[in-house]
This record gives sequence, structure tokens and C-alpha cells, in this order.
Amino acid sequence: MPAVILVVDDDDPVRVMLARLLRTQGYTVLQAAHAQEARAILEEQRPNLVISDIVMPGESGIELRRAIARRWPDLPVILISGYSAEGPAEFAARTAHTAFVQKPFAADQLLTLVSETLRRAQHGTASA
Repeated sequence: MPAVILVVDDDDPVRVMLARLLRTQGYTVLQAAHAQEARAILEEQRPNLVISDIVMPGESGIELRRAIARRWPDLPVILISGYSAEGPAEFAARTAHTAFVQKPFAADQLLTLVSETLRRAQHGTASA
């Protein structure tokens, strides 16, 4: 059964591009345009991985990550951002089951990170 990935990004073209890219690799993809929509989806279906933009209107990706960690501590999250990586990368490095990738990123870079994150989650290791 293919892994289910929830992509959260307020930028429609980016979200759609990520969904297409992940589908080409056989993943099942759910999409949310903001954190509130992501939370609603998470109440209905628990994906294997969440990929979230950090800077979004309303709740940020980091706030969403914190909420996910409280409710589903083992659910891995990849945070993405086009802004300075220092703060988000630091946050991801000290948060279990969290990774960070800076925009723009190469498709193969993201796909490798997705594959590694899913593999680690399957084997129960927290380092990202």
C-alpha cells in the first residue's frame, strides 16, 4: 500500500507541483491550502508524512508542526520555506521526526528526503 502524504501550502502552484511530483513516485497525496484545512484532514485520515510550508496566512507551518507533535508525536513532518533557513532548520534539528528543506529545492533532493523520512518512521528512528 503506498504511503499517504499530506502536502500543506498556501501557494496553489507549489502545492499542486509537489502533489504531482509525489504521485509520480507512487505516493497517495492529500492537499491542504492552510493549517486549519490540514488539521481537518488529519482528523479524518492520518497520513504517513506531512510536508508543510512554514510561512502561511493564519497558523504557520511551525505552529502546525507543534500541534501535530502533541497529538501524533511519531508523525514525521518535512517543513519547507523560501525564507532564511537558520531559524526553521534549527527548529527542525531539535524537534523529533522533523526535517527542513529550503526552497528552491531540486525534485530529487525532496524525493530522497521523503523516502528517507518514511523509511526512518517505519523503523521507528527519530533522527531526521
